[in-house]
Amino acid sequence: MAIMKYKTKITLYNSYFDLNDRLTAKSILSIFQDVATIHAEDIGVGYLTMLDKNLYWVLSRIKFDIIKMPEINQTVIVETWPHVKGRVDFDRDIKISSESGEVLVIGASKWCVIDTVKRALQRTDNVNFVGEYCLDKNYDTKFEKIILPDILLDKKFVYKVGFSDLDHNKHMNNTNYANLVLNAIDNKTYTHFEINFVSECVEGDEITVSAHKASLGEYVVGTNGDKVVFNAFVK
Repeated sequence: MAIMKYKTKITLYNSYFDLNDRLTAKSILSIFQDVATIHAEDIGVGYLTMLDKNLYWVLSRIKFDIIKMPEINQTVIVETWPHVKGRVDFDRDIKISSESGEVLVIGASKWCVIDTVKRALQRTDNVNFVGEYCLDKNYDTKFEKIILPDILLDKKFVYKVGFSDLDHNKHMNNTNYANLVLNAIDNKTYTHFEINFVSECVEGDEITVSAHKASLGEYVVGTNGDKVVFNAFVK
């Protein structure tokens, strides 16, 4: 049985980069999402297959570290693979390397399965991959939630979710939160980015984005009324 690992080549075009020629967080999250989606189809847990079971995938946490900044128009190798599934979540790693094998970006993500009718978290029993697990890991440490210190956050701005933010699950796509985080922080040359998604937002919702600059990095929090939408940490 084949090992569950997907590999592809992509070219990092100019639109993937910011004004300082740095690959944006949104671009990295978009690449991660795209390859995970393609691989899910390959191993029997793609969007339509899951929808037939009244289920869909939701990203709950993701992080990445930039080891070496890629260059505009560089062709890179993108790899992704799932870990052994847990009781209620699925971990998946992602790596971007140069064609010569130099590691440029590593990442890890945690996914959950939601019932389309009840919009409730489901156990992993009904999700079965086709293939053998790849045992490689990008990180030696456990993927933990972001724990905010006891800090006073500064309100930065309010963002209203629009039609263009939505994906086919009809909520704001995870990649679009990256710009909210970037616009709230001072450090635009970060090498570590992580975000926890707590509650979904739909068209018309207003997200209050607040931040705090600490010695270790910058914390960003998004809220919708009295609900936390996301917690992020960048350094």
